[in-house]
Amino acid sequence: MQTLPALNPGQLHLLLAARPARHELVNTLIARLAAGGRLLVLDGGNCFQAHRIARLVRRTTPDLAIALNNIHVARAFTCYQVVALLADTPATSLPTLVLDLLTTFQDENILLPERRRLLEISLSHLRRLSRQAPTLVSVAQDGKGSLPGELLNLLEERVDQIWQFESPPPAEPLRLL
Repeated sequence: MQTLPALNPGQLHLLLAARPARHELVNTLIARLAAGGRLLVLDGGNCFQAHRIARLVRRTTPDLAIALNNIHVARAFTCYQVVALLADTPATSLPTLVLDLLTTFQDENILLPERRRLLEISLSHLRRLSRQAPTLVSVAQDGKGSLPGELLNLLEERVDQIWQFESPPPAEPLRLL
């Protein structure tokens, strides 16, 4: 597995990777941070994998219960809820991870200009949070879904650091003869 560099306070980080690799990278980062102290996980794609994270935490510390209690999770299921969740999140020194931020912005029932406006508001709140503590946003890079490229471009323009992980190409099948 590829490793993530350290999160820097005062910077807004973006993790772009295909779904399986992204989940593994984010889960490993959550486990590592939880073993060292408290953190905040804001889940925008309903993808927080508690059981997998618990297994990873168990490998890093004997104090499983303490480490798992260090993880504070909040979920949002619509782009409106993302804005409200970010607005209600106080700026603290806790590392903040936002999982699958743009997933909720794929709702085609909301016009693109409104989704863009809501993302702009979300980004201003993420910038506010990142001033106090390391903040990481993860986004799927699958090429699937109906996410307009301009929303991803807007996010990429506003972050300080982008970590992009490519999936390795599938292995070529073995030939018997």
